Amino acid sequence: MTGPDADEVARANVRAWELLVDAVPGAWVRRDGGAVAIVTGAELGGFNGVWGEASGPDPAAVARLLDAVRAQGVPHCMQLRPGWAPEVDAIARERGLVRVPGEPLMVLVDDRRLAGALEVDGLALRQVTPDEAGLHARVAAEGEVTRQEAAYRRVISPEVLATPGVRCYVGEARGKAVTTALSVTAADCAGIFSVATVPGARRRGYGAAVTARAVGDALRDGARWAWLSASDDGYPVYRRLGFATLERLDFWEPLRG
Repeated sequence: MTGPDADEVARANVRAWELLVDAVPGAWVRRDGGAVAIVTGAELGGFNGVWGEASGPDPAAVARLLDAVRAQGVPHCMQLRPGWAPEVDAIARERGLVRVPGEPLMVLVDDRRLAGALEVDGLALRQVTPDEAGLHARVAAEGEVTRQEAAYRRVISPEVLATPGVRCYVGEARGKAVTTALSVTAADCAGIFSVATVPGARRRGYGAAVTARAVGDALRDGARWAWLSASDDGYPVYRRLGFATLERLDFWEPLRG
């Protein structure tokens, strides 16, 4: 299959966020100079901040958007594509953000490997219903260092899961939900978010299986390609599934201490 370029994926990321934000009360999206501010109101930095839609956003626009996000009083971050101007780093630092190791932006280039990842002994995969949104929140929070279940409940609510194009999955082992993933299909592409596996159930192929299910369903329903950004732990998993890196994103998060 033929994948998109990094510009297409960046635009797809914003479309996916817009779809999610439309169903979150009080949330908003604002574009300015090649960057996008997103505020969901959740008390978790990854759910609020400034994202780069263009590879070289206007530094003044980045400053304006960061100020708008900061004014909301919620934890936030910044994520930009390669090509940002040097003064952006100083702008972020002046506003209490420091650059940290980023993540690769990946796109599926070979869907032939998905089927093999689905067959994992003892794991049952299923799509959750909107009224089970709390199940996703619990598993996603347990699988993350932050353990901020309330933040996931705010952003991935029953109303969000009822939105056309949004799907959520869990994998259950011995009757317990141990892994989860979210897919957001907008136009002809699917973004994969919130892939998490609880401690004690990792390195068994569960994360790969739930990701493969989410991607496979989206492709069967008309998406032409899928994309995600990968953590260090997730990167080799996604590579084995057929994802390839387009570019590496840079991240900024609040200074600690």
